[in-house]
Amino acid sequence: MLTERRFLQLSLVLPLAVPLAIGLFAQLTSSEVVNGVAAIFLLSLVLGGLPYLLFITAILFWSRNKSVRAIRRLSYFAPVLFVLATAALSLAAIPFGIALREVFLFVVIFSVYALLFGYLYVFVINYLYEIFFGKRSYT
Repeated sequence: MLTERRFLQLSLVLPLAVPLAIGLFAQLTSSEVVNGVAAIFLLSLVLGGLPYLLFITAILFWSRNKSVRAIRRLSYFAPVLFVLATAALSLAAIPFGIALREVFLFVVIFSVYALLFGYLYVFVINYLYEIFFGKRSYT
């Protein structure tokens, strides 16, 4: 049986799985609308995939002995924390010849994109959590 903690931990894979699933679906259809939506979601994977893998690794490590309440509370702050972590990682590009202005521009554009999609995922996961576990107490 899927526990509340495991559900929340597995939900961290959603931002990686959804773009891949939409991309595969787009390959099966010839709809320009589906292809456009797939391009937007795949862009999130291309730009944020590696930083997100690092981020969820840290979150999974942190959540090992945490209560469901603490993990769920973190979900509301996760998009902001992810943007901050990605911004910090982006600064590592400066020694490789990428100008500070380009890094800053990337961080600003990526932040808007990541917060929009991040909170969409947070809403969906917490909504599903309420559907499946809403009557239970936090453990």
